[in-house]
Amino acid sequence: MIIVGFLVEKHFISRPSLFANVIALNIYLIAQRISSPFLCLYANVGLVLGFIAILAYWSDTSLSWLFYSVAYAYNSVFVGLIILAL
Repeated sequence: MIIVGFLVEKHFISRPSLFANVIALNIYLIAQRISSPFLCLYANVGLVLGFIAILAYWSDTSLSWLFYSVAYAYNSVFVGLIILAL
């Protein structure tokens, strides 16, 4: 996941990969019973962004540069490193 993210998501994160990353992060946190307030906040914000991204993808709606700027924090490299670090 980290290698693919590094190669593919250097400057852009697609909406389906954003959704997949935040789902993976949330499942991991739940499965490992990790309840750090900062990680939970990060994961929950990502979950909201992921649902917005997948709905926009399904409806073929463009999202703003601001959305993608914030969503970049949920690319495969960051999410993969977080999972490995825990």
